[in-house]
Amino acid sequence: MKELPKDIVEEMRIRFDSDFNNANKILTEYLNKYDYLNSDRIIRCVIFLANDEIQSFKSFLESAKGDPRDVIWWAEYDNRDSLNNNKRVRDFSKPFKENTI
Repeated sequence: MKELPKDIVEEMRIRFDSDFNNANKILTEYLNKYDYLNSDRIIRCVIFLANDEIQSFKSFLESAKGDPRDVIWWAEYDNRDSLNNNKRVRDFSKPFKENTI
């Protein structure tokens, strides 16, 4: 597993606060087991979607395990119900502070 970028670690500390160590352990286990999840973009999307809750974090990691494109779609796009009017509003390939389009 590669070292996580500083913005991801900082965002996890902010969002998970006292559960940071648990969140980091869970993330490390997933990344070691599923190498294809080892993408900064996917990790940022999962953190964003988790709403600061460990259970939700695990759930979105499970979703990403099934198909990482799902969490990217949910995190980066609005109007997802409309095939013609959906709009990308975030870009999690960039650090958290720079992710809006």
